[in-house]
Amino acid sequence: MGFVILNNERQDEAGFLELLSSDLKSFYEPRLPYHNWDEHIEHGLDIIDNLCEQEKAKGNPINSFMAKIAYMGHDAGFPHDLITPDIWEKYGSKEGYSAHIMEVLLQNYGFEESRIRDIQTCIMFTKMGEHLPEDIDEELGNTAKAVRTTDLSHIFGPYKGFVINSFKLMEEGKMYGREPDLAEFKNIARFVLTSYLSPDFIPSGTCSIVDGMKNIERFSKDSPSRLLKVVGNQANRFASLVKRKAA
Repeated sequence: MGFVILNNERQDEAGFLELLSSDLKSFYEPRLPYHNWDEHIEHGLDIIDNLCEQEKAKGNPINSFMAKIAYMGHDAGFPHDLITPDIWEKYGSKEGYSAHIMEVLLQNYGFEESRIRDIQTCIMFTKMGEHLPEDIDEELGNTAKAVRTTDLSHIFGPYKGFVINSFKLMEEGKMYGREPDLAEFKNIARFVLTSYLSPDFIPSGTCSIVDGMKNIERFSKDSPSRLLKVVGNQANRFASLVKRKAA
């Protein structure tokens, strides 16, 4: 078990992660179908733990403690950035706002500024189109890639899960007042998710760019009726999403 020094006191890493989770949960909206703590964050922590262990087994330097901290906070404040215009003006993006929240929290815990900056680097790498500095330390680079890979883990998994999560994102859009029809959403999803995929991902048996692209392409081509068949007993929940026509 690892330890961390905070405010000149020694604390085990597992205990700190529990403390951080209790403080961070309030920054996640439980009503959101996808970007909530219980599913998106807690589920992702299991994935990032396994991913880091795989990389360590290969002899690749990676900081699993930092990866977990960054992942826990990478969507903090969501969806406040979408409903509060000044967030965009002040922080530039939802990732920038999440990085700010984590900076304040970690400063209060007594984290060193250099470690806070590294965690913010990992959070900002979850932003679409973001690139890591060419001279980044290898361990930090691998850690940031693990966070980004985990954030998009739903893309690489079984197709049913991919479709369900896509519908959940459509439900979130409806909550924000953004309600594209299925065809529009497919185009948006294809553009956004394809833009996120890049060779900057850490290879692993469960996270393959090829598998991700297969899911994206299949979702783009499947008919509404086929998509509802894929989600099985959740078809009634999502039926109104696929039936809505463009205005």
